Amino acid sequence: MLRRPVTSLLLVFAVLYAAASVWHSGVPDSYWGWRYEWMMGSGVLLMAAMSAAVVLAARPVWLEQRLRGLDKLYGLHKRLGIAAAALLAIHWLVKLSPKLVLALGLAERRARHGGGRDALASLAKDMGEWAAWAVLALVALALLRMVPYRFWRKTHKLFAPFYLMGAFHTVVLAPGDMWLQPAGWLLAPLMAAGVGCAVYSMLGRIGRPRRFAGEVARATPLPGRQLEVICRMGRRWPGHAAGQFALVCFDEAEGAHPFTIASADQGDGELRFIIKSLGDYTATLADSLRPGQAVTVEGPYGCFDLRRGGQRQAWVAGGIGVTPFLAWLQSREPEEGYDIDFYYCVRSAGEAARLDEVRQACQRHGIRLHLIAGDTGAQLEASMLPQVEDVWFCGPQGLGAALRRGLAARGALAPRLHQEAFSMR
Repeated sequence: MLRRPVTSLLLVFAVLYAAASVWHSGVPDSYWGWRYEWMMGSGVLLMAAMSAAVVLAARPVWLEQRLRGLDKLYGLHKRLGIAAAALLAIHWLVKLSPKLVLALGLAERRARHGGGRDALASLAKDMGEWAAWAVLALVALALLRMVPYRFWRKTHKLFAPFYLMGAFHTVVLAPGDMWLQPAGWLLAPLMAAGVGCAVYSMLGRIGRPRRFAGEVARATPLPGRQLEVICRMGRRWPGHAAGQFALVCFDEAEGAHPFTIASADQGDGELRFIIKSLGDYTATLADSLRPGQAVTVEGPYGCFDLRRGGQRQAWVAGGIGVTPFLAWLQSREPEEGYDIDFYYCVRSAGEAARLDEVRQACQRHGIRLHLIAGDTGAQLEASMLPQVEDVWFCGPQGLGAALRRGLAARGALAPRLHQEAFSMR
């Protein structure tokens, strides 16, 4: 995969459109010619970015595997959404620019020809404008982290119908010869896929084939405002690999949240989640969850799999980020032959989730455990990690960024850093 997929996608469309435009019409020699090309070019890039974002929102399994996990897929989806918002702003600013340009005397007024647009073209123009302002508002809302998740989740679904309005605007108003150019050849199937995924989303089909009903078996409070939840899914659960996560819904009004599965697959459909109170919703779970309560689990997702690494590894868990490692410790066999140092970073030993379980499993499998407790003055630095082939990290983004910088400083000896940074928004 390309390291900068958003930049690469937009660059391909920009080069193809510009090359075909210059070949067909030459370089524009007036403001009106440049305005037309900027409107068309930004529109092509905008629909390419929006179409790709809508396709990723459908969570296609084959793309999840190619992108190495749903967390990477959603990260790319977010970057595409931001790029689309920027391109949308450029597109409409260029469209509205004549008044300013004419007022400054930078161009001559253009003579109007023809009798105006027909009814279909006028409708497409209006729908494009409505969709543009709505999408800009939704992108701004999506980037505001203080907006409650339940509200964000519902408004985010509106992107699908607004995308369809934008697609209608493009198909009706784009000149026919654009679709006969290389950029049009690529944009047409991408938009067709986007339209299909938008309809799929509006029908509520996203994730449904991977959704399973179960019940809460028990919920056990743990130190450090953590809650261990055991869900009984029965034989319907398809199984999971250690390190994967699922989208868990305890309340239909709230919707699903991503939680790492903190247990290895035993073939009995029992799943363990350890959930830290980090917001309004997770803070209520300790009081609201009851045995026998219905739960819906969608998944499994993720490619956080130590088997993709070498024999010499370092594991780094920050707080609640210990959950994938708990699953790995349950699934490992002593004869697998890995040489592992495990760094478990917590505020205090008393807040470490299932520390006794971690210690016993590490001792059983010959894994060297290093407990880094902040209340003792200890702090993990990249220099503390031995020379290894792979570093597996799950925890706060700040710690992950510091590790990445520190390990990169090793140059040619830098290990591969695997980090799962899932966020629903």
